Amino acid sequence: MKKVKTILFAMVLFTGNLFAQDYGTGIGLRLGGLSSGISVKGFVNSTSALEGIASFGRHSFIATGLYEKHFAIPGATGLNMYVGAGGHIGFFGYRGSYFYKKKNEYYYVYDEGRTAVVPGVDLIIGLEYKIKDVPLAIGVDIKPFIDFFDGSGFYFDGALNIRYVF
Repeated sequence: MKKVKTILFAMVLFTGNLFAQDYGTGIGLRLGGLSSGISVKGFVNSTSALEGIASFGRHSFIATGLYEKHFAIPGATGLNMYVGAGGHIGFFGYRGSYFYKKKNEYYYVYDEGRTAVVPGVDLIIGLEYKIKDVPLAIGVDIKPFIDFFDGSGFYFDGALNIRYVF
């Protein structure tokens, strides 16, 4: 077991400069459609990355995890295309307040409602550019996804990504 840990440590130590994107980890914002939020991407080897997206909305939170393969574009230093897949789980609260009138009296009602837990699957395709000599990466992507709640629903999402990289 000690030998396996030593080999894994050596692999992590010596693959630090092999990343296709010229960085190891990036954290930033995904600005766009339904799954806008905070994004963290970390490369696990020279062409593969894991990305997590935390999306916050009105009475909602969605956590998305993606596995992505990156491909360098020949002749365009710092520019890569990527494709990937993953899943998400969303938490949606259906609550609200309203007024109504009954027999000349006004009533205020606050309805806690129910919270729905919605799992789903995601695909992603995009372009990302690591700005030379600046710790920033900028990208655009298209991320279609399917929710599985009371049947299934298909959504088409796109966004601009801005990340601080290190």
